[in-house]
Amino acid sequence: MVCNTFIKCQVCGSITRVRLQIGWQKEHPIEVACSKCGTYLSGSVKIDQNRLGVQFSFDNADEILDAKAEYMVECSGEFPTVKQGKAAELEKVVITPFIRYISYMKTDDSYEQFGKAILQLHTTEKKWKNYKRIIDLFKNNSKYLVREIQREFSEQYFQCRNEFEILRAVHMIEVCGFYSALKKDILDDISFSAGIMKLDSVQLKSLINFLNSHYGYHLEELQDLIYKVYNDFIKIYQRLIPALAIQYCKDDSFDFEIEGSTTSSFDRVKQFYLDVYEALGNLLIIPVALNNIKYRADVNSMNPLEKNVSSLEDFIKLKKALRYHFCLDTEIYTNFLDVVVNAKLRNAIGHNDVKYDAVSQMITYIPDPKDRTKKKTEYLLEFENEAIHMFQAILVVSECLYRLRELSLIYNGKTPII
Repeated sequence: MVCNTFIKCQVCGSITRVRLQIGWQKEHPIEVACSKCGTYLSGSVKIDQNRLGVQFSFDNADEILDAKAEYMVECSGEFPTVKQGKAAELEKVVITPFIRYISYMKTDDSYEQFGKAILQLHTTEKKWKNYKRIIDLFKNNSKYLVREIQREFSEQYFQCRNEFEILRAVHMIEVCGFYSALKKDILDDISFSAGIMKLDSVQLKSLINFLNSHYGYHLEELQDLIYKVYNDFIKIYQRLIPALAIQYCKDDSFDFEIEGSTTSSFDRVKQFYLDVYEALGNLLIIPVALNNIKYRADVNSMNPLEKNVSSLEDFIKLKKALRYHFCLDTEIYTNFLDVVVNAKLRNAIGHNDVKYDAVSQMITYIPDPKDRTKKKTEYLLEFENEAIHMFQAILVVSECLYRLRELSLIYNGKTPII
């Protein structure tokens, strides 16, 4: 179902027709800009699914009665949409985002899987206050931790009789809250994480000792870093849903130049992109080290990709951009990350060498600050797609870290309850 409303820019007075594809979310943000003067007309929509009522709100624009619009924008909380433009041209677009993307889906059940993923993220958002409380109690080794775990999860399955069971219970927040929605491969391919436990125990112990002897890389510090990224993701995930839809579509099934997002903007997601890039850059030491053990039988035997990098000590001295060079698709623990990253764009953002056009949703940046005559471009959906892939890679690293934390308990003399 499609709902139309008309908004008048408070700056230039131009009228835009907003054509909303009503989906299955109760509410979602709307990020559009005035095609005439470029003013952000950000807002939101609330949808009463029972009565099919729709309530809009916009900043810098007033909703008006049916009027002749100069511009038009197609909106959706679930899918990429045709970018805004002249009403006379876009009124010819009669196929809705839903119908377009149903035809783009990879398999017959891709749309159903996409819907389940989003509903799971909504559930995680609702439960996040409780989840975060458990995480904080766990970090502080609180005597109230077990009680809170058993309030949230079934006591039958999480008796929390020892440290292993408590660790597993807290880990279920990640499994239920994030893996099941965004990285089911971790759950479907159990051999990936189970394989870590079968690696050389002497080398694994050396890895844990190395991490725990370096500030910022202790197992607990790396886990805290992951929890922070989770918290940041929950705040912004709804803006990234149309970009997530791309993962359920056939390759090259849409055009970034023509299609964009009406739930976000570059400024809205930029900080999350930067934070997840930096976090993953620190966390990469785990899959890289596991590859060293699996393929070269020594935690410090680095793949010779960078000059003067022959050990983990050398690796952590590298700049983040160079660390990403070790994300090889030929070695299992980095291949499973499936990282998509544009290090030059990240550096350009850091140097404030970026411009964004809100109407075309094009990001223009200078890849090399030493040569400011050369510029590159990337579209918002591409940028968000990279952010989501990096976040999903963090989920993979977190699963590896969970296994290392189990091993750490064993190396410290703890015995699992069978």
